[in-house]
Amino acid sequence: MYVKRKASMCNMFSSSKQHVSLTTDIWVAPSTAASYMVVTAHWIDTNWRLRKLIIGFKNVIDHKGVTIARVLEECLSEWSIMKIFTIIVDNATVNTNALKIFAELYGAIASDALVLDGRFLHMGCPAHIVNLVVKDGLKEIDDSICAIRNSITYVRSSTTRLNSFELCVLSGKTRWNSTYLMLSKALKFRLAFDRMEAEDKLYNEYFQETMDGKKRVGPPTRDDWDAVEGLVRFLVIFYNSTLVVFASNSVNSYKCYTEIVTIERNLIKLSNDLDVELRKKAMAMRENFNKYWEGLKKINRLLIVASILDPRNKMRFATLCFERVYGKDNVETKALQSSVADVLKSLFEEYTLRYVTVHGDDIIGTRSQSGATSSQSTGQDGSSRMDLDTDVG
Repeated sequence: MYVKRKASMCNMFSSSKQHVSLTTDIWVAPSTAASYMVVTAHWIDTNWRLRKLIIGFKNVIDHKGVTIARVLEECLSEWSIMKIFTIIVDNATVNTNALKIFAELYGAIASDALVLDGRFLHMGCPAHIVNLVVKDGLKEIDDSICAIRNSITYVRSSTTRLNSFELCVLSGKTRWNSTYLMLSKALKFRLAFDRMEAEDKLYNEYFQETMDGKKRVGPPTRDDWDAVEGLVRFLVIFYNSTLVVFASNSVNSYKCYTEIVTIERNLIKLSNDLDVELRKKAMAMRENFNKYWEGLKKINRLLIVASILDPRNKMRFATLCFERVYGKDNVETKALQSSVADVLKSLFEEYTLRYVTVHGDDIIGTRSQSGATSSQSTGQDGSSRMDLDTDVG
């Protein structure tokens, strides 16, 4: 069944016209320390549905750029994939080198193997970057988070303890499925945990135990709760964005740029907040944000193009984002606007050329010959309506 299905997929890839996007990462098995490279293909099928397929789970001998590029090329060849749009990887330097090598190798296959000669092939993983940025905000209060997590672990470790905790709670029990959700929910039970500390002897003895030679962190103090309360107010910004950029079963590329801008604007605002602790966290996060995206200047332009192709946004939205981050008529705003317009025009010209090459005729000429009036094919000034208009005025 696998052989038949793979043959069918190879035939589809070799005969289709669209480019395929990839995500890839290297996983190290904890028990054997062996490294495995996972390659996932994403594409839109003929029914306009997003498809996702793991096409490779390959053992790799090392994490060098040459090795990564070679395994990628072999994997694509195995599945008869000849056209690549973007490749999403995390932000390790070795991945940057790997994609440079890959672009040189794969670009030689055919003129249309890569889009715009692979200039925007490398897509830094937005989810990975957001995760790195958020981690900076968690570093300074690791002990506070640990104290609350230990309290939750104690409560959930047995039915008796959970029942004891519920006696201290008016609103019932809850669930935690991430650090943010855990903390935001735990805050609702702050008084219950304080009562546990005042009334439950076993709860207090639990924190006298040692773990790896050190006394278990906790129970959470007033300062711990205050620190976490400020952090939760802060992390809600990232939580909502994370739900968007981590999506893998729905089209989300047109949303990513909006989320990145939202994070940037909030970090700028919070960097000037009156709350000293929030301000310090925001500044630390913004430093990491700029390391990867340099404001908005290092963002892969195709993410911005994706948001522009959303008919609710168009170029006006991108320009508005530039202006809100850098200011209206600012040099950086104009430079970003110009660079995105250039990418749009280049994409339009490249895809127009491919259409003409495939159909063996001129688009405008074909329209005119098939009965289209001159007013349909050209404007009153004689310019072609097929010219791309990136005017945002």
